Amino acid sequence: MAMKRFFLIAITSLLSSICAHSQVGEQLREFSIGANAGALYNSVSFTPTIEQSMYFSYTAGATVRYMCENYMGLDCGVQLELNYVRRGWNEEAGYGRDINYFNIPFLAHLAYGKKRVKGVLNLGPEFSFLMSEKERGLSSPTYNRGRFADNKLDYGITGGLGMEVVTGIGHFIIEGRYYYALSDIYRNGKTDFYARSAHNTISVKLTYLYDILK
Repeated sequence: MAMKRFFLIAITSLLSSICAHSQVGEQLREFSIGANAGALYNSVSFTPTIEQSMYFSYTAGATVRYMCENYMGLDCGVQLELNYVRRGWNEEAGYGRDINYFNIPFLAHLAYGKKRVKGVLNLGPEFSFLMSEKERGLSSPTYNRGRFADNKLDYGITGGLGMEVVTGIGHFIIEGRYYYALSDIYRNGKTDFYARSAHNTISVKLTYLYDILK
């Protein structure tokens, strides 16, 4: 638990300091807003292990980005998203669970390249607040049937690589992203059944941003 808190505090501190200190490169003041949507593959790391099959779902939401500095050709800024995301898992035995979250990634955003085409990197903490759950395959034998999430807050580290194309009508970004949960779905005390029950998510996202300030 101490290590999880250390990672979150360290990355959050890095994000907070990106635009807070005096500029050492060319100052930027670019503020953009827009929308994102994507498809995802999710699995849950259970200990003891549960055999799982593919679980595909989706995410969509709003994106806000502020670029504050260009340092040696590298554009630096921060990006905040407010998303709806559905995660969950499918068990080989036939049981499945859908978990709907209100999702907030808070990311350091770095971009490098020409004016029109850039490579992008996003990295930072991600927080998700449970909204609802739905079980499927209730006739299947499983320990998880009828056991809903103990923890309403899911948090972890997310990172992504992608490409941005800048046009006269806005920014178009395609990105592959990975999320590693530091929290667990169920309690993991010494007397609890699971020692680990955490999300792992791979997603492909499309984002459109329109410049409000440039």
